[in-house]
Amino acid sequence: MKVVVEFLESGRFRDNFWDGEFYVNRGERRAVTPSYAAQLITNQIASLRYIEETKDS
Repeated sequence: MKVVVEFLESGRFRDNFWDGEFYVNRGERRAVTPSYAAQLITNQIASLRYIEETKDS
């Protein structure tokens, strides 16, 4: 399962250690893991948009 967040600031981020870094601009939406979304929201870097359902869940 992934959670879609909207970034409130631009910058470089990394969801998982094994994934590469990604760059986002302010206002851009991106699917991230629930734990990373919680971290971004707590630090007021992103806001929750919606939860993306997968066939496996």
